[in-house]
Amino acid sequence: MDYESKRWFSRCAKSCGIPIHAEHPLPNVEVTRLLSISVDTTLFPWVKRTPADGIRATIAVAIALIVGQLAGHPGAGAIAASSAFTVGFAIFHEALASALLSMGIVTIGIASATLTASYCAEWTPLVLLLAILAATNYALLAALSPTAGWIGQQCAVFVVVASFFPDGLHYALGRTSMVLVGGASQMLVFTVFYLSYERARVPVDAPFSTRLRDRLWQLFTQFRQELQPSHSVTFYAVRLSVTLVLCTAIYRHFHVPNGYWSPMTGLLVLKPDWSNTLSRSVARLTGTLIGVGIGIVIALYIPLTTPIILLLVVVFAWASFSLQAVNYAAFSLCVTLYIVCLFHFGGFSETAAAHVRLFNTALGGTIALLVDAAGKLIGRQNQSRRR
Repeated sequence: MDYESKRWFSRCAKSCGIPIHAEHPLPNVEVTRLLSISVDTTLFPWVKRTPADGIRATIAVAIALIVGQLAGHPGAGAIAASSAFTVGFAIFHEALASALLSMGIVTIGIASATLTASYCAEWTPLVLLLAILAATNYALLAALSPTAGWIGQQCAVFVVVASFFPDGLHYALGRTSMVLVGGASQMLVFTVFYLSYERARVPVDAPFSTRLRDRLWQLFTQFRQELQPSHSVTFYAVRLSVTLVLCTAIYRHFHVPNGYWSPMTGLLVLKPDWSNTLSRSVARLTGTLIGVGIGIVIALYIPLTTPIILLLVVVFAWASFSLQAVNYAAFSLCVTLYIVCLFHFGGFSETAAAHVRLFNTALGGTIALLVDAAGKLIGRQNQSRRR
């Protein structure tokens, strides 16, 4: 627990009349668990904001949308913008020896996930199998490092999204090419900024080849240990798989509009620890609900011409990048508004997108909580039997 979280716990405990000892500035374990549920919603460590990096990451998103609009293919531009938006978060995750290398890895990963899932989207059994593989891959990579887990998570997200569109091999290739274009444009913008402004200011302790070799060896060592995953990793992979399978089966059976938001929500909020899952679910639902409300107000009272929609997408994308480490509820709010406005370029009305996203978010979050609660109950019963 970081310093800001400790201060927040102590402040909340004092306001509730809970005694705090000088030697132990945190309340007891039960109270701490209750307070931790709201951390992702109420705690705002503004020192972690990243507005400058947000501007840099948003440029590629804007370029993709503008080029798609000028070329007469706004839908393709929206796909490229979504890829650039995802790859832009690699700025905050150095997987190997540089952020650029992280971008390259996640671009290849999400493109591969898009091609495979788009091609298999017509067959529900294959989609469910892909969901299990994506969940297992995410759980294993999350045990290696936070950055590896983030890459696995994004690949799983693109599996979930692409498997919603069963339009054959031609569409799969076209969508994959737009994902590659979006990722490549983000890498190009990052390279230009790095060569122009940052290379001379960033101190380098060792050559890139040395840092890359050391990081690869470190990851290889961790991965070799994960070939025999612990009980907690295996149990987390099972809960993730069950959540994705249930969400996917429900939306495909009932033909829920844009139902991929349901398994995607379950994937993003389900964490190894129950309190983290509950905290993320509350924060995501709160942020989505407020974002939907703001989106409906914008759609009703602002004349949404194409330039205004483009401006709103860019603003909300920048806000998402800037607040990604500050508060998960605020981040979810900005992402919701970004997606609602982005759907305009795919021919989807803003109000319809807002309502559908809210429903699917609630569905996915509820299923994730139920699966996690059932897993926790089963785990307790197994521990009792062993005792």
